[in-house]
Amino acid sequence: MSLLVLAVVLAAVGLTTVAVFSQVADVLPEVARDQLGEDRWTDPLGLELAGPFQIAHLPDCAAGSITRIVLWDAESNPYWEVAGAPTPLTTFVVGATPTGFVELTPYREPPSGTVLRLVAFRRIGGATGIRYRASELKTERVVSGSALTTYTIEGFQLEPVCSDSPADTGDDLDPLETTIVEAGVATSTTTTVPG
Repeated sequence: MSLLVLAVVLAAVGLTTVAVFSQVADVLPEVARDQLGEDRWTDPLGLELAGPFQIAHLPDCAAGSITRIVLWDAESNPYWEVAGAPTPLTTFVVGATPTGFVELTPYREPPSGTVLRLVAFRRIGGATGIRYRASELKTERVVSGSALTTYTIEGFQLEPVCSDSPADTGDDLDPLETTIVEAGVATSTTTTVPG
């Protein structure tokens, strides 16, 4: 009789474990390793340089409750990772654990020049992310997109930069041209390379 009870308890624990893991997989989807610059996040994340800190911005079109944030290298090894209950965030500091989150991987400084991927996982709506090098960040400006575009902080929040937004793809931009969005109005400056 006791063996039958033990078998029933083990089966119940096994089924519960499978059910929990299937829910966790839905809540915390994985972004695959780098595939020559193509990542599978659905919406962009923007980054601003503020002194020694990197401040991440989620645009209004990508707003949602964040459950996990991770800073990866090109091999998907974390430099920093936090997770928590779904929490609405519009900004956070890279390396500082947001209130209510638990640090899974303590922050460590990436080597200079490293290609980084910062990804925030939303409860609903998939992942938001950015691929960048720390040297590409700007003070008082937000950079975002697969081909990094520069925005004012307010311009990034309001600009339709998400995958379902009717945004300009930027395919027609000169690679030496930088677009700066001032509160929804784009202005361009062109850089001439010497030589």
